[in-house]
Amino acid sequence: MTDRERILAVIRGDTPDRLPWVPRLEFWYRAKSRKGTLPPGLRDLSLSELAGKLGVGCYGVVPDFTDLAGDQDMTDYALGILTQPTLVYNVVFEGVDRRITRRGAETVVEYRTPLGSLRTATVWTGEMLDAGASVPWVSEHAIKQPRDLEIAAYVFSHIRLEPRFDGYLRKRDEIGDDGLLIAHTSDFAGPVQHIMGALMTIEQFFYALNDEPLSIERLAEQMEPFYTRIKEIAAGSPAEVVMLGSNYDDAITYPSFFRKHILPALRDYAGELHRRGKYLMTHTDGENRRLLPLYLDAGFDVAESVCPHPMTSCTLGQVQAAFAGRIAVWGGIASIMLCPDSVPEREFRESMDALFAANRASNRLILGVSDMVTADADLERLHYITRLATN
Repeated sequence: MTDRERILAVIRGDTPDRLPWVPRLEFWYRAKSRKGTLPPGLRDLSLSELAGKLGVGCYGVVPDFTDLAGDQDMTDYALGILTQPTLVYNVVFEGVDRRITRRGAETVVEYRTPLGSLRTATVWTGEMLDAGASVPWVSEHAIKQPRDLEIAAYVFSHIRLEPRFDGYLRKRDEIGDDGLLIAHTSDFAGPVQHIMGALMTIEQFFYALNDEPLSIERLAEQMEPFYTRIKEIAAGSPAEVVMLGSNYDDAITYPSFFRKHILPALRDYAGELHRRGKYLMTHTDGENRRLLPLYLDAGFDVAESVCPHPMTSCTLGQVQAAFAGRIAVWGGIASIMLCPDSVPEREFRESMDALFAANRASNRLILGVSDMVTADADLERLHYITRLATN
């Protein structure tokens, strides 16, 4: 089987010829390239070429947000709006005057509307670049005072989304049978998570949710058509699998919050995709112990970036038991396992040997490193896992 066939087999619940092994390499690759420490045989390769050289599947889930088509791609990141060539939609602002100012590593965007203006700022630091980061740090959020909620509602209700499949299809052709390109839609499952994760600081959001819940609900209602349109476009795209939502943690997106604001959006969209013969994936890195039962009710097909012990309290086996064969796991290796300064060699090898002994015949696991292969990962440990996966 090809890596593409193996991945799809697991998502469908069929049994592949061997365990798919598809690590996310872009952070490691960028960091090593920046420092000039890539081995000679790996320099000047694209990410897909790098995966082939290392004998692993080509990761096509979260896009490489440093791979941009123009200087305005990802400019609106502080609004939680993604723009990148492989996304299946294009974002057009109507009735909003965007003023963009770049000062070195900082990008400031002012969104001028008839109701007033919003201002955001993002910045890159040397530490982020050294780590291979793909998105900037949001140094100024859009909503800073109550009147900004109404302005934000205006901005989102004046965005037109257009289908755009050419970049997706080019990237799918580039990956070919070496992996599966997912249609990435939004980092958030719906409007309330979007407000929490992008438009306000986390502290400000929870104060507002407690003190002025109706104001949050009104903004979420104004943002709902934006999400409806994103999901319509992705459902009609050429992709077999669609990604919606990310970064759940049972202390931040705690069970009652998840049940009210995230689960319904995932469940409804999963149903729509299933009716079209497609599958739903969501990015579940973080501490998930108290959320695992809710994931089953959410109806999605793949829990991507599952991060187990020792970085969270759940072992891979506990996550798999909770999923009862109904949800495929993508991930399963904590990123620190590849880092010699964090995990001794003997512990690493024993852990990987045990993982493969327990999962070699699994039809519900796409093996990956959660969240990504980090800048300080050891290449020889990647090779060790590859030998286990392919022998």
